[in-house]
Amino acid sequence: GIKGGYTMFTQTTSSSLVHRAPATRSFARQEFQRRIYGVKTPIADHRGKAAKSANEEARVSSSDESSSSATNSSLIQTERLDVTESPYYRELSKDVDAIDATRFLKAPSDFFELLDLDLDDADVWASRDEAMVQSIVQTAFKKKLKISHPDVLTSKYADISEEETNGFAVILNAAYKTLSDRQTREPYLLAVIDFRKHFFLSEETKFDGTPVSKWSGEEGETRAVFVDESECIGCGNCAQYAAKTFSMDVDKDYGRARVINQWADDSETIEIAIDMCPVDCIWFVKRNQLAALEHCMKFCPREDPGIMGRRRGGNFGSQRAKHNPFSAAESFLKRFDENGELFGGKNPAGLSFSWHDERLASTIAKAWLSLPAEVRRQGWSEFKHKFNTSGVGGDYSVEDRTFLKTR
Repeated sequence: GIKGGYTMFTQTTSSSLVHRAPATRSFARQEFQRRIYGVKTPIADHRGKAAKSANEEARVSSSDESSSSATNSSLIQTERLDVTESPYYRELSKDVDAIDATRFLKAPSDFFELLDLDLDDADVWASRDEAMVQSIVQTAFKKKLKISHPDVLTSKYADISEEETNGFAVILNAAYKTLSDRQTREPYLLAVIDFRKHFFLSEETKFDGTPVSKWSGEEGETRAVFVDESECIGCGNCAQYAAKTFSMDVDKDYGRARVINQWADDSETIEIAIDMCPVDCIWFVKRNQLAALEHCMKFCPREDPGIMGRRRGGNFGSQRAKHNPFSAAESFLKRFDENGELFGGKNPAGLSFSWHDERLASTIAKAWLSLPAEVRRQGWSEFKHKFNTSGVGGDYSVEDRTFLKTR
């Protein structure tokens, strides 16, 4: 097998990672037969001796480290903890790792919320009295500007930067410009309604940063297990060998394996289950990337296993276009990338929007979160902003937000 010839890693009771003997697919299948069907093989003894030998080598290495220089000890320990070298490990590109796709859950994420205007007030937004609408928008804008003007913030709060105060002022001006003009307000309102339905109301498409699979691993564990169902052929090996972690019963439409409980089996059992996969579709991934991967997996097309087999055998023309969850998750996260380009170099007095998307929502939320907590409480007292450190849950959940009455 492709992965079988590489060295794998296992976690000892001392929480340090050590090398153990390579587990080839041949060994994994024999071990599978022994565990499931009770077939006795010499492989189990070989694995036990190999693991024991590896642990003894680790103890010797640890003893040597204590007598060597601190620098060498640090280097050896760092090498031992580098699980990214495992052939089972895969992560998204570095440029999306720092993107927070849940920022808009913790803060106002559109211009109506930013100005504390009720999107469901049909008497206002369906009115043909443009003077009345403009008056309401202007009053809301002045109320927010009074407490968030750059001069007010910099004179009262020493820890806020000029860049942050000016950035929020630009966005606040854009909110006023957009909502005070019917030509931009009406298409923007429709775009916001679609956005809220998609990300807050639809059970299928909403994203709150919470993984689908249950977490049973240690709190300090940084890895998670993920099945690329677009490549899975439904053999069921992983679900039979590590039944607490994998299941074939969840995906009834396609008959593919899926992780239902992270680290419900021990590390070695999971690694053997991964090694038994005939198409290499099971991976260790970063725990903080799991939610995006599982979310995007729902929308990746699955191909019939029979056709997949014919393609692999070269009997079904060219390979199909790749629609894997890793590339899909990267594209998904990049849509939330707030890097200042939306407002960079623009005239604040003339900037308005007739559309709303993930990037604009993240930009608005980031600017609002940069304000001092006292200002946020004073100016947006009706907004449900009492979240815990993860941004979701605590005393309030996303569903508690008052704007979710969108018609």
